[in-house]
Amino acid sequence: MASLRQIRRRMKSIENIHEITKAMEMIAAFRFKKAENRFSRSRAYLGELEKLVGNLAAAAGRMEDPLFERRELKRKTLVVMTGDKGLCGAYNSNLLRTAQGWMRDNAAYELSVLPIGKVGAEFFRRKKAPLIGTGGERGAVDAAYGKRLNEELKQLFLSGRTDSVEILHTNYRVGGTGQNVFTPFLSLSWLMDRPSQGLAEYIYEPGFKDVFLTLLSRYLEGKVYLTLLESVTSEYSARMVAMKQATENGEEVLDSLKLLRNKTRQATITRELSEIVGGAAALV
Repeated sequence: MASLRQIRRRMKSIENIHEITKAMEMIAAFRFKKAENRFSRSRAYLGELEKLVGNLAAAAGRMEDPLFERRELKRKTLVVMTGDKGLCGAYNSNLLRTAQGWMRDNAAYELSVLPIGKVGAEFFRRKKAPLIGTGGERGAVDAAYGKRLNEELKQLFLSGRTDSVEILHTNYRVGGTGQNVFTPFLSLSWLMDRPSQGLAEYIYEPGFKDVFLTLLSRYLEGKVYLTLLESVTSEYSARMVAMKQATENGEEVLDSLKLLRNKTRQATITRELSEIVGGAAALV
């Protein structure tokens, strides 16, 4: 049986960890709430923009813009959005496992990976996966970052280094665990194949093509930014839940150690009393 000193030392260590996980839970909750507000506002805007672009794409017919080019698929690129840190449960490991499954399923193509997030970048470097682009540590997510990533993905496609770009991220579900989803990005031929949500009469100034391509550019930037925001929101949600569970587990361990400490102390007192009584009896 462990001594009282050993039990107290373990309790002190767990109390220190408990304070850390509780603080991390509070920080994650604050960042989650902030990210969720940004995501909710951006989703409402992009949802209306997506309807408008979808209607215009259905009316556009055959677009000559290179982003709409239907190519024979030879090279595929997967953008994997992970976090920069761990301590968020199975969030990162599930994403990386799904990405590896995608690579096995598409082994017939020439594959490349663009990891967004330090965890994913380090993982694919260790695995010696075919990396492309300037992926790596994600850092702060803002509209400027989304715009830079959008331009990089478009250049990869337009330069012919890839024929298809898909984005893998974890979606956000209120009160539930997010799921890993693949979002098609380039080419934009998938936009032409979508059914319109009710054609409307529009007046175009200066012309249909200029209006459509301008809105399309805004839509692509917004789509990348919204996907990043959703990924970040899901990550903070997972970290908040993981730290909450760690805090509760620490409290359970502390309760068990307190019970063990009391039993050990009681046993020690009982033993000492028995020794005293036995010694007194021997002197009589």
